[in-house]
Amino acid sequence: MRPIRGTINSVQVLGWLGNDPEVRMLGNGATMCRFNVATKHFGGQDESGNRVVETHWVAVEAWEKLAELCNTYTHKGSRVLVEGSLRTDTWADKESGQPRSRTYVRAANVLFLDSRPEQAAAEMSEDAVEEIPF
Repeated sequence: MRPIRGTINSVQVLGWLGNDPEVRMLGNGATMCRFNVATKHFGGQDESGNRVVETHWVAVEAWEKLAELCNTYTHKGSRVLVEGSLRTDTWADKESGQPRSRTYVRAANVLFLDSRPEQAAAEMSEDAVEEIPF
């Protein structure tokens, strides 16, 4: 991602997947994966003196090999760090003709922060575990 003079479009989101990733194979052969990441914002205090915690949802899209990796190594509840840029898609609603838009993070990198991806761990047989030398 090369910034144009005087602009930066760079995003980092640290949080947990709110849904299992959804993978699509597009007509042109491209692979795309979508998921939502929950982040927390710790604000001030409410009238009772309790700390205010807000959850914000961030839509993420990953493409090609990164999409495949996200589909393999994440699931609802996975902790991730997403690095990428903001994108906005615009279109006209098919029924009403009203303009619509969707802003999301186009992932350039996703770090999988769970200690061991559950799917990969489930695929490892007991025999394979016994063969690992320590």
